[in-house]
Amino acid sequence: MNPVFKQTSGSMFVSYSSRDRQQVVGVANRLRDAGINCWRDSDDIQGGENYGPVIAKAIRDSSLILLMCSDASMRSKNVKQEIQLAWKYDVPYLPLLLEDVSYPEQIEYWLEGSQWVDVYSTPISTWLPKVMTAIDCIKKKSSMDTKRRPVEQYASKWSDLWTLARYTDQVWPVPADKVDQKATRGTTRGLGAAQPSVEHGYQLGSRVRLVVELETEGHLLLLDRGPEEILYCLCPSHFAPLADLQPGRWIFPQPESPMDAFVVTGRPGREELMAIVTEQPLSLNWMTANAQGEPAKILTASNIESLLTELRDLSPETWAVYSSYFDVIS
Repeated sequence: MNPVFKQTSGSMFVSYSSRDRQQVVGVANRLRDAGINCWRDSDDIQGGENYGPVIAKAIRDSSLILLMCSDASMRSKNVKQEIQLAWKYDVPYLPLLLEDVSYPEQIEYWLEGSQWVDVYSTPISTWLPKVMTAIDCIKKKSSMDTKRRPVEQYASKWSDLWTLARYTDQVWPVPADKVDQKATRGTTRGLGAAQPSVEHGYQLGSRVRLVVELETEGHLLLLDRGPEEILYCLCPSHFAPLADLQPGRWIFPQPESPMDAFVVTGRPGREELMAIVTEQPLSLNWMTANAQGEPAKILTASNIESLLTELRDLSPETWAVYSSYFDVIS
């Protein structure tokens, strides 16, 4: 049976913890009274339906995520998944503060810099206009971003690839002097442990290493795209000649590389990382001939199309795509 739910196009998806249901219902009702079309699971999913696909479609079709922030929601597995989907589908979000909270490390960078609206310690006459103004500003910014979004074939192919990815905290950057290339090979973090030495912002000229944790044996394709929108294949490359990896923590550049770190160059902005793990090696031959002249291959739209074609031909359970990022600052 197909899930039955209300039309969500243009609505605001309400992401929350069930512990906060009573408070969330009150806020959502106030917003509906003000003309905001709120989509909430308990209101819009029929009993007995498979809620996973319904939630995913609701987020994809929404114009904004209303993130009801509390200590419980910031640690809710479902809320984290909803934030991941919002990020995947490029849906903006507005955090509404239900109580004093702090960001868990796993979602800190998603919400860093976001404008909070306090809906618990201020009267509705104060917070409701702020919410309405914030929604209007986010909609205008999203509209401007859409108009500015490049439509070249290359950007389209990267977008197609990026939509396949889900966010992970198992790929992260560290200062080159804070992690040894060999010391951590084969180890993994304990359940719920923090990412060692992680930093999410690096100045131009910094020397960094990348950490990748694999839960299963696989063949790794590690891609990087910086603010200049140049796409590099970091593994396999002369930074990382070994792509057939066992489970555990791997440091890049690998010890087998003539380079001992990546140098942050270019211009300020967002550095996007993508890890593609397959059970069998892909037929792509992206290892360059000269470590000095071109240590990592610069990929074209044709390269990405070839990659997408191969992935589509594989059984879905035999490969996975993960994404992460960090910021380059001046």
